Amino acid sequence: MKTRYILLAALCSVLVGCAKENTPTAGETVRQYLSLWMDKYHPGIEPNAEGLYILQDQPGKGDLWDETVGYSYVEVTVRNLNGVISSTSDSTLSRQLGTYVKGNYYGPRFQATGEGSSYAGFDALLKGMRVGGSRKAVVPAWMLTTSRYQTQKEYIDASSAANSLIYDVTLRGQSQDVAATEKDSLARYVARKYGSAAPSSYKSGEEPDGTFFFISDTTEFVKEGAKPRNNTGTGTIHYTGRLLNGQIFDTTLEKLAKDAGIYNSGGTYVPVSINFNSSWSSISMGQSSSLIDGFKGGLSKMRYQGQKAIIIFTSDQGYSTTGSGNSIPAWSPLEFEIEMVSVTNLEE
Repeated sequence: MKTRYILLAALCSVLVGCAKENTPTAGETVRQYLSLWMDKYHPGIEPNAEGLYILQDQPGKGDLWDETVGYSYVEVTVRNLNGVISSTSDSTLSRQLGTYVKGNYYGPRFQATGEGSSYAGFDALLKGMRVGGSRKAVVPAWMLTTSRYQTQKEYIDASSAANSLIYDVTLRGQSQDVAATEKDSLARYVARKYGSAAPSSYKSGEEPDGTFFFISDTTEFVKEGAKPRNNTGTGTIHYTGRLLNGQIFDTTLEKLAKDAGIYNSGGTYVPVSINFNSSWSSISMGQSSSLIDGFKGGLSKMRYQGQKAIIIFTSDQGYSTTGSGNSIPAWSPLEFEIEMVSVTNLEE
């Protein structure tokens, strides 16, 4: 009798072990579903070496995408397998969907690539593309990870994601050093729009490095004998902030806000108060001292009532690698137009 129980226990152990071996992983279940979905909706398309299903491929004529270059400048639309779009950088498509917001930014963005920064499937999609080209592909759920593995089986076994996605990508460029790329684009923009305007600096003891421009003609104020504000004076300003493509993201002018699609019915469109300081970093606006450096630096150089100026600076003095909301993408140089409406505490 005892022997019988031992045999039964051994048999149960074998059966349980077999059941465990035959139970597919979450990743394998998703793989089987995706395979059936592809057979139904895109028969004949096989996965490539990276496990992606290429649906459309329009070759570009520029440089070949290089996985060792850290940043790609891309336009991206993402759909689920039902065709529902979760995000797009295409303004035309957004208008067609009825999701377009006038004050939002649409267009290419810098995307950090490589392990820990982007999905393995996203990098795999870019592999073999040239600048100017477009590609549409189904990216399997198990490739939607920032980790990197050697084989598809390792990706599948490690995956817990359930939903594969369809990516539509256009490659506009690449950069190993986004800061340098941004500085170059800023120089070209200033030369095109403001001619021979020279770079400036607001940091004491630092020479201009081409990342900040302050464009203002104060000659008439000096000629007329106007007195500048003192270092701890106060004043009021009107300002308008733009991306270099001309899109307005903030303004104190009501009509301009309405025209730009960023009007806030709860806002007050009047000149805002500025508290100056001998140190540019301590300048505040209203009750807020959390202003971006480039804006404070520009304000520090505003001296006369009635003065108008243009300030332009790179993203390391603005919203850096994160951007701000839906209107300012990461790594965006900014331009502000400022008018000093009033000044108190003039120099004696």
